Amino acid sequence: MNFMNKLKAINISDVFSSLIKGSSQDKKYKEELHILLKAMINASKCDGIIDSKEQEKIIEFMGKISMEEKLFVKREMQTPLNSEEFLKEIPKGMERQVYYMSLFAIDLDVEAERDYLEMLEKKLNLTKDEISNIHDDLGVSALI
Repeated sequence: MNFMNKLKAINISDVFSSLIKGSSQDKKYKEELHILLKAMINASKCDGIIDSKEQEKIIEFMGKISMEEKLFVKREMQTPLNSEEFLKEIPKGMERQVYYMSLFAIDLDVEAERDYLEMLEKKLNLTKDEISNIHDDLGVSALI
C-alpha cells in the first residue's frame, strides 16, 4: 500500500480532535500526523501565500472535521513559517513522508516553492533516488 493510500485509511478527524482536545490517543501517532499536516501547511506558505488550491488540498487531506478542528488548522496556517524550528520537530524516519506531503501540498509554480523543496531535500538528507521516486509517485516533474 503506497503512502497516500495509507493516509486515506487513517481517521484524520479522530486525530485532529485528539490534538485539539488533548485526548490520551497514542502520542507518537498524533505527533506524526501533526508533522505531516505542518509539512503541508509550511510548504504552502513558503511563498508567503496559501492560495485557495493549496488550502483545498490541506482540507481534502483532513477529510470531514469539525469547526473547532478547522479553527485549529487555520491557526497553524496563520503562524509564520519557521523552517528551522519545523526541521527540529521531524522525528527520525519521517523525512520522506515530510517531503512527500510538502510536495503534495503545492503546485511548484513559483521559485520560492522550488527553493523550499530543495532546502528540505538537503536538510532531510534525502537521496536523489528518494526524491525522484516521490516526484514520480505524485506525477510531479523533478526539480532541475
